[in-house]
Amino acid sequence: MAFDFLKKPATTKIGADGRRYKSKSLSRTKTPQRGNRRSRAFWVLLAFLALVFLLGGSSRKEIPGLLLLRPISILVAFYAIATTTAEQWRTYRAPLVMMAAIVVLTIAHLVPLPPSVWQTLAGRGIILDIETLAGQPDIWLPLAMVPGGAWNAFYALFAPIAVFFLAVQLDDRDTFWMLVALTGLALLSGLVGVMQAAGINVQLYAIMSDTPPGLFANRNHQAALLAMLFPMLALIAATGDRFGFDGGFLRILTAALAIAVVPLVFVTGSRMGLVVSGVAVLSVAAMQLGLLPSRWFRSGSRSKIVAGAAIAAVIAGIGVIGVTMSRNVAVERLALINEDLRYSVWEEVMAFLPGYLPWGSGVGSYAEVYQIHEPSALLSASYSNHVHNDWLEVALMAGVPGAALLAAALVMFVVAVWRCRGARGTQSKFNRLGLIMVLVLAIASTVDYPLRTPIMAAVFALATVWSCRPNHAIREVKGRKANV
Repeated sequence: MAFDFLKKPATTKIGADGRRYKSKSLSRTKTPQRGNRRSRAFWVLLAFLALVFLLGGSSRKEIPGLLLLRPISILVAFYAIATTTAEQWRTYRAPLVMMAAIVVLTIAHLVPLPPSVWQTLAGRGIILDIETLAGQPDIWLPLAMVPGGAWNAFYALFAPIAVFFLAVQLDDRDTFWMLVALTGLALLSGLVGVMQAAGINVQLYAIMSDTPPGLFANRNHQAALLAMLFPMLALIAATGDRFGFDGGFLRILTAALAIAVVPLVFVTGSRMGLVVSGVAVLSVAAMQLGLLPSRWFRSGSRSKIVAGAAIAAVIAGIGVIGVTMSRNVAVERLALINEDLRYSVWEEVMAFLPGYLPWGSGVGSYAEVYQIHEPSALLSASYSNHVHNDWLEVALMAGVPGAALLAAALVMFVVAVWRCRGARGTQSKFNRLGLIMVLVLAIASTVDYPLRTPIMAAVFALATVWSCRPNHAIREVKGRKANV
């Protein structure tokens, strides 16, 4: 198996019959361990995630890769749903209810409505005028003002749905290996960013940032993914020994990778990336997911002081690196925060948003609706494809129902954090990791739209599953219950 050099050396015993057996269990050495095999759901999820990372770095509906990714997502989603057990449905019923509500709301925006209904909806006056001029004032139209955008949003749901239903089928060992796989894919995106920064022509999308975005078309999305590497690497370091790895070497390796990620965040030139990276590191410290063994945090005040000093040194190191990089784009752009065009866009959106309540302008309709209200002072050669604040954009397009779903999601997050308080054990660390990743994406969504890309939607689905996994003892490779 891969990474054998990281594993603890195996020990053997001589049985009464003179044959050689593995320690801690009297199974014969040559007998394969079924517990080491990955499940079918794991391999399907791994292959699908690799495809998503290859083709899903942009949310634009005209991206050619989506022509392949969308139908495959639908097929994988139906397979995942069909292979999920009733017990798994009951275990994850809360996020499933939220997922069902999102799907139902999206479908509701696609259902054709009679003229007597859609003509009375707020903000539809311009559509009525157009249809009247065309001589077709009595046609049926959906709630969505841009049906093509609504269909694009509907198909975009299948990738995270597929990831969610496959992830709930994984056992503890498969979940750990999926974390390793996701970390590897995120590091691959960082490596691609390094190649782009070095001048190597690795251009995955026609429309890309002027700074290296890795496997994405947007540097902010790359920065958010890199920020989540800090808690992911920390959890691998904290729990790897429970799955048969050499804990000491693994902590050194993950620490080295975490240090290597720091300059990658700065190279993206994303101001949001600096913020969420700081949040991710602080969350690691607050939730005891650091590179130090968890027992250090419980052994006394001296250990806590040492751990706190080490974490503070990491945070200070990140700041020093950023300040000393004289040509760092992210640091320089912090000084221009008041000149950012997105704040002017937010003001305009908040001004005309009430005119579309309570039902909103329709899922996937932002770009066209904004052009109706766009002031002359903000006109440019490019167009505003998103609000760059997903919380605000959801309120505009989905109206009061969308805002209610956002509020419900916040309540669910707070409840999940409350349930994690004081919890110990390997699985509780996975719960906290999932919550940290959700928090990073929630903060990133205040100034961008990461969850609209298939990659980030898939990562969010994994984080949701990890945050909700039941807390029970994880078994080690040798079959003994972990001392958690």
